[in-house]
Amino acid sequence: SSGINAEYGGIMALAVNEVFALIRKAGNQSVFTVTMSYLEVYNELIRDLLAPESGDLELREDNNGLVTVAGLSEVEAQSTSEVMSILYEGNTRRTTEPTSVNKTSSRSHAVLQVTVKKQTRARSLVETESTGKLYMIDLAGSERATHTKNRGTRLVEGAHIN
Repeated sequence: SSGINAEYGGIMALAVNEVFALIRKAGNQSVFTVTMSYLEVYNELIRDLLAPESGDLELREDNNGLVTVAGLSEVEAQSTSEVMSILYEGNTRRTTEPTSVNKTSSRSHAVLQVTVKKQTRARSLVETESTGKLYMIDLAGSERATHTKNRGTRLVEGAHIN
């Protein structure tokens, strides 16, 4: 890797950096498209962290039996730094509340989905396409209630998180 850990830190940055490194290594024989979506689950509600104006989203089953989040936005990204920039922007929209243990304790679970589509042209000029999806999940802060001194709403919220 190219020192990406020192710049961004974390498993998400390392995984995304590896995706782009593998794409570079593949050369010109294929065309790759990388898209991402980022959502949070808070108190059993789903919100799009890249398009918060879309409100609460719902799970739906498509015609193939796959469960999807209806209305979830997807954005195209060209590099690790672009993904991380979008991720940081999404993180500013996450639900957080201070506890005595952590000033910015995340109160929601967040799911980053990175989709890679690969189109390959064969000698016969027949195109083949394959798709891979990588899901990375950042779980909500789960500090013990006895350590956080949470009461009322925060205490109930913490019970739902765990």
